[in-house]
Amino acid sequence: MSQFGLFVVWVLVFGMVHCNVSPETDSLSHVDVKDLMQRMILQEESLRKEKERNNELEEKVNFLVTNLEHTKRTFEDKCASLEQQLQRHQDSETKQSLSNAHHSTADKGQEDHRNNRGNKPFIDWQRLWYSSLKNHKVNAAAKINSPKLQRRLLVQPSPVTPLPLAFYAQKSSSTPKSEAGGDRVIVYDNVKTNSGNGYHPSTGVFIVPESGMYVFTWSFRNGFDEYQSTQLMVNNNEEGLMLLNQASDSSVSATGIAVLHVNKGDDVYVKISSLTSHTGTVAGDQWGKSFFAGWRLN
Repeated sequence: MSQFGLFVVWVLVFGMVHCNVSPETDSLSHVDVKDLMQRMILQEESLRKEKERNNELEEKVNFLVTNLEHTKRTFEDKCASLEQQLQRHQDSETKQSLSNAHHSTADKGQEDHRNNRGNKPFIDWQRLWYSSLKNHKVNAAAKINSPKLQRRLLVQPSPVTPLPLAFYAQKSSSTPKSEAGGDRVIVYDNVKTNSGNGYHPSTGVFIVPESGMYVFTWSFRNGFDEYQSTQLMVNNNEEGLMLLNQASDSSVSATGIAVLHVNKGDDVYVKISSLTSHTGTVAGDQWGKSFFAGWRLN
């Protein structure tokens, strides 16, 4: 067979092989591509779920960090308050010790005077006593009848006014919706009144300086289509609860008030309630400021 004949046979065989293999090869390639697409879809779904879990974990970590920082500031404020009370107590004890030492010295001087009376020459004390009594009666009558003494008797003693205990603070800026989560303490950082230094603007907590009956009031403001619920807390106990739901096209505010007996060292503060769902900012701007105030009833 000539070379040309061999070439023709080779071309025919190659064509037959190509015709038989190509459809099968194309079919396998299509299956592989489809399988790869399904795997890619599953992988993307897995990555999306993993990202959501990471975001949830990040939010929980941020919430725990915020609570830890707030607890730290509250602890530092309470330690500072206790140090002030201890210093006042030490000052009071020092004054009392000095007063006792003064009285002790005076009593000792009187005792020495009585012990030394036996060394003095005899004196007719009876006659001196009668003479002194007579002069005393005359002088007493003259003093009673004096206009100066009568004017002094008409003057009433000035009452001692107890130290007023009161505080009033506002929010200087709004708390954004992303940070206004459940159990978050609302910090009213712009202090207007703090008589007695019981309110701590770094934490938003009022540490009661003296036991008694107090009035507490608080307010907060929401924007359009927002709602929040806040609680007045004494230590870990809820003493007041207020819900604000704004459905109109403007912001609105609400105010709560409570009259409570609290003890020295108690923590009084306002927090966002975790008992209900909530969304929205706690506003503090030129349109209105949320506030927290309290005072002792004398």
